[in-house]
Parts: sequence; C-alpha cells; structure tokens
Amino acid sequence: MRRTIAVLTAAGLMTAACGSTGTTSTVAGPAKTQAAATTCKATQLGPVTRCENFYTDYWPTLNANLNALYEEAKKTDGGRLVVWDWYELSPDTIKAFTTRFPGLTVKTRGLTYNLSSAIISAKATGERNTDLVSGSITSITAMYDQGFWEKVDWTKFGVPKEWLTVGAPELLPDSVNGPLVKYNTTKVKSVPDTWEAFLSPEWKGKLAMASYDSQVFTGYGMKYGKDKMVKLIKDLPLTLTDNPLSLLSGGDKPAVFGGPLYDANPDLAVSPVQTENMYLQFSGVNVDGKNKPAAQLFALWNAYDPDWLKLRMTDKRFTTEQTPFPGLPSTVFDQANPLIKRNQSAFFDAIGKGWALFETQANRDQYNDLIKAAQAAIEAK
Repeated sequence: MRRTIAVLTAAGLMTAACGSTGTTSTVAGPAKTQAAATTCKATQLGPVTRCENFYTDYWPTLNANLNALYEEAKKTDGGRLVVWDWYELSPDTIKAFTTRFPGLTVKTRGLTYNLSSAIISAKATGERNTDLVSGSITSITAMYDQGFWEKVDWTKFGVPKEWLTVGAPELLPDSVNGPLVKYNTTKVKSVPDTWEAFLSPEWKGKLAMASYDSQVFTGYGMKYGKDKMVKLIKDLPLTLTDNPLSLLSGGDKPAVFGGPLYDANPDLAVSPVQTENMYLQFSGVNVDGKNKPAAQLFALWNAYDPDWLKLRMTDKRFTTEQTPFPGLPSTVFDQANPLIKRNQSAFFDAIGKGWALFETQANRDQYNDLIKAAQAAIEAK
C-alpha cells in the first residue's frame, strides 16, 4: 500500500477540471471524545511529535470509536469498503481487517501513477468511487486542491492533535517513507553519507537507479537549490535501469539509489544520506465515497491498531508494508523483525541526525517544482 519513491507531480494529475463538492453519505461522528486535557508525553522527531503515552492515554478512546464506526460501516452501502491505492490491498491485509471487523467486504484496486486521475475521472463519470483517499502531500496535490478530501476532525476520535501538523488536519498520518542507498556488502563495505561523495571516480560504473526514482534528490534541492540539484543529477555516474535490484544482488552495480530494501539477501544493506528527502503518507475520506464510516474505520485501524501493527512488524507476510507513522510509541518499532527493522533504523537514523528534510503542507509547491526538475534531469541523462 502507498507509493515507494516515485515521481508524481500535481500538473501530471490535472486530468479533469471538475472539483468535488457535496457528499453521498454522512461522515460518522465519534462515539466518545478524547479528553481535551490529554497531551502527548512527547519526543520530537524532526517535525513529527512522538507520543509515548498513545496506547495508555489515547487508544482507549480511539478503540471505542473504532467499534462505533464498525457498527455504522456495516449498515452503510451493504457493508462494502472500496479502496483504491497505488497498490491493491493484499489478501492478508484484507483478512486481518475483516477478521477484526467481520461482515465488511473490501474491494480494492492498485492504480500506481493513475490513482488520482482515476478518482477524479470516477467523479466526472459518476461511477462508484473509492471510499478512501491516500498518498503523500506531493502525490495528492491535485486531489487535495480539487476538494476530494473530506474535512474530518480526527482529534474527535482520539488522535493526538500533535500528529496533525505536517499536513492539513484532514490528512491522517499513517506511515513514513523516503530514499535510501542500498548496497552490496560483498562489493563495497560502506557507502558515503552525502550525494556529492558519489561523484568520486571510485564510484564510476557502480551506481544504478530506476528512472522513476528521481525524487530521491529533492531533499538535496531543498537544501542547496534547484540548479545545484540538477547539476548533481547530471554529473552522477548513474546507470538507469528498470530492474536495479537484480544488478545490486548480483554485484554488477553495488550501490543503488531508491526506496526501502525488502530483499532478504543478508549481503545487502541500506544507509541514509544527508539531505534525505522524507515524506509522511496519509489516509483520508473521499468526499464522493459511499461508505465513509468504513473509510474512517480502515484509516484509523490501519494506522494505529496495536495488534495489526504488531503483525506488520513481526510477520514476514507484511515485510513490504510501509514503516508506520513515527509519532507512534517506540515500542511499536522495537518489536520489528530484523528485515523490517533494517529500513526503519535507517529512516530514524536520518531523522535523529537531522539529515531528513520533510515534505510539508507549507513547502509542498517547492517540492513539486523540484520533483519536476529532477525528473527532467534524469530523462536528459
């Protein structure tokens, strides 16, 4: 679920001019409201506030509201939930959700780059639309600006207000992602922690990247400007390929730029870099959805349910699930199996060292401009 490192600009998604107004069903209200005096026992991770007391002080209220939403969802649109995302939900994810909430059915589609345009087109044609909307701040630009995100107050369900500061308040944060340098330890013992260091002659012929992963350089652009970012991309001795991981595993290209690493090969490792571009990913309710209580239910369950997160952190079936929202207590991440922890540790290392630059609602347009420029630079190589 959700994108890996991939380019998706607002301009490329403006396939329909119709905005979204009106709704087809009422967004459910909370059965129980979080006490206003509840506050995070906070640790700051870049722009994200970690609430170590989430499961003791917030979760009882949120869990009660999940149960209330479940009752509403069963009575709405025949208990059907429609989820369109970058990748369709796995059968194991659907099973985990419907085991917790029996009687609901889930219909899912994976649309990758066409996600936003499919949602906008469904509105225009009147076809059954997705109940859930999701993505990063930059990838949802068109959907957000055209009004497809229901104005849900997630704090009323028990979500800490401190979690709703990076994106707009109707964007429910559920995961984090970003680029990493993947490398083959049988060929290179370590990799540099700056992009400029890869310009050294010793890396000639050793670097690969998928052409759609140009967004990995946008953090560098945020730090040093678009012109320096474009020059960096031009000068890097990169091999562009549709299958960089096969070259990495075989050692032909011992370092690959891109997203997280899910390969269990013990010879492979990951490392963050300075000016790491990181982004939170969000879920929300589509104003044109038919089962909005189910959308709220799934979004909250998928992001924060402790049993589901434990399964994701420990069960190999869920190795490719995204790293959960870093505002959750550290115990969520402590239980991760070694393969999952490899990516998470690299992300948190970058955040802890101050290397990570986050996409936010405030810098969204600047990031979108950098994404477009980075992709053009890659296409020109």
